[in-house]
Amino acid sequence: MHRNNALKKYALLGGVLLFLPLFGLVLFGILGDHAFSTLPYYSKDGAMEQRGPQAQRVGTFTLTNQDGVAFSSDSLRGKVWLAAFFATDAPHVASVTKQLLWPNFRYRSEEDILTVCFTLDPEHDQPAVLKKYVEENTRYNDAPGKWQFLTGDRATIDRLVAEDFMIQRDPSDPGNVATIWLVDAEGYLRGVYHAASEDDIRDAVEDIALLQKEMDEAAYARRKAMEAYAEAEPLPVFGPPDHVVPPFAFTNLDGREFSHRDVHGRVRVVDYFFTHCPTICPVMSSQLVRLQAQMRSAGITAEDVIILSHTVDPNRDDPARLSSYAERIGADTTQWKFLTGPEADLYDMARHGYYLTALPSDTAAGGFFHSDTFALIDGQGRIRGYYDGTATEEVDQLLEHLKQLLATEP
Repeated sequence: MHRNNALKKYALLGGVLLFLPLFGLVLFGILGDHAFSTLPYYSKDGAMEQRGPQAQRVGTFTLTNQDGVAFSSDSLRGKVWLAAFFATDAPHVASVTKQLLWPNFRYRSEEDILTVCFTLDPEHDQPAVLKKYVEENTRYNDAPGKWQFLTGDRATIDRLVAEDFMIQRDPSDPGNVATIWLVDAEGYLRGVYHAASEDDIRDAVEDIALLQKEMDEAAYARRKAMEAYAEAEPLPVFGPPDHVVPPFAFTNLDGREFSHRDVHGRVRVVDYFFTHCPTICPVMSSQLVRLQAQMRSAGITAEDVIILSHTVDPNRDDPARLSSYAERIGADTTQWKFLTGPEADLYDMARHGYYLTALPSDTAAGGFFHSDTFALIDGQGRIRGYYDGTATEEVDQLLEHLKQLLATEP
């Protein structure tokens, strides 16, 4: 009898000991913080769990690398990279170099993972000086060009450091920057590390692996989409034979030129609107906000699809007004561009480029008449669809069609 009771107690104890770890796994799996499986984005206000309009992204730049060759931000598209900031004659250069050697060695054979250093002393760090530094520290790399050391105009470098990488330098010691950033394949800041901390550098190595996982998952999703759309009927091509959208150059809400070169090879969603429109524009903009959220959920990035909203009232809709409008509706302006420019050029592009309507009107509400239509343009500049921008079901169809273009066409 006592023996049976003892066996029951041992069985119960064994069950409890087996259950507790399983319970812990379930508890932490359901209720725990999953930050270990993804990386935050960063804004001027700090880290954020999901990418939003405030997420900081490295902008466009062109500098000179250690080979004396122009190196631009376009060369970093689709690549994960660590960004460091120092001069080769700085007192701490040896310690920073030691820290960077570990991730560089760990990913020495992978062409899509780079180390990019920005000199803080461009007058001293001419290409020949940088070339010697890079050659001394990358002899074991299997993939060429994995370590880029950039020099150039000091004002450009200072702007990148302060604005794009949000680094506040000590005026009494401006050459001492201990920050290292991890930048993802779309140019977003995803990790920040102290250059003197070995623990931080180990974290950076692990975080690079997480970004690789994100890229692998996106590639897998793209392959599955291609399979799903393989049997779909090809989308029609609108317009006269051989028509493609002509070259253009307008002004973005940041006051800089935005042209056909910036959308080369990418799918576009195009519309015309104006910021004080009292009728259909708010509905169209809300549909584009919804479309952009759906694209984000589907992993469709600015490298894949660009939204171009052209104003029909450029005399009023200057960059500042467009910027305010974009912020008010919550547009992610890394992917959604608001364009202004000469009135005649905007109207001519609507009529002859996209076959949309855009013109002043004494009878239309707000003083302008424009199409309520979204045009879908493929990577070759051909018109592939028109959709009612005020109708939810047609915008949903637009989403499916742009997915089809991404999956089935170059």
